[in-house]
Amino acid sequence: MADGPLERALELLSQIAQDPRPITVPELAERAGMPTSTTYRLLAELRRHGLVQTDGRRAVSLGTRVVALGRSAEERLRELLVEPAEPIMERLSRERGETVILTAPCGPEAIVLGVVETEQRVRLSYASYRRAPIHLGASGKILAAFLEEPDRERLLAALGEPQLRACLDEIRARGWCLTAGEVDLGVSAVAAPILDRRRRLLAGLSVAGPSERMADRGVAAHAAAVRDAARAIEAALRLREADRMVGV
Repeated sequence: MADGPLERALELLSQIAQDPRPITVPELAERAGMPTSTTYRLLAELRRHGLVQTDGRRAVSLGTRVVALGRSAEERLRELLVEPAEPIMERLSRERGETVILTAPCGPEAIVLGVVETEQRVRLSYASYRRAPIHLGASGKILAAFLEEPDRERLLAALGEPQLRACLDEIRARGWCLTAGEVDLGVSAVAAPILDRRRRLLAGLSVAGPSERMADRGVAAHAAAVRDAARAIEAALRLREADRMVGV
């Protein structure tokens, strides 16, 4: 269970967001691993700020303020990260002949921020804002490996998978990640991190496609291309940041 009130409130919002239907308070408390009394108290605060709402059956769903916050975050992410990355992602997709995916950490999950699909007849298709466990698949594992140390330790503790630490350490040391069939059967992916000036994680960039076709084109070649593209995105982000500073 989360430690402080803020962590507990965020856990409640996360649990509510995962269910397409309104959820009852006792059910929500059970999922979040919290006493029902604590859940009621936190929900009252969240409701006061417009972050949750209740229907006539007292079931809980996300409030309208979350929609506004989400829209604002989406627009800012697109301006600051997705738009500078898109031309480089398109070039990478043409070069490698596979789908290119931009992901970012979202708590214990990886969330898709942008996708450029290949023009090949057999290709992968991913919806924007699709989420998957951050410790599975190349596009997730690369994020987990480059999380700040406290965040990575919390993730490892929550997952309870001691063997994952060595895997993430190896990925971080190597600078790229390869997985096969961890999220989608018959799919392989190669990913690299996108870091800021201080070498902190911003996002992950991956090339994904049918495992057989990915193997035919060479893992080493995919890895080199993805790492080069990630560095190009980092440069584009620094340039955009410099342009904004000049305009201030």
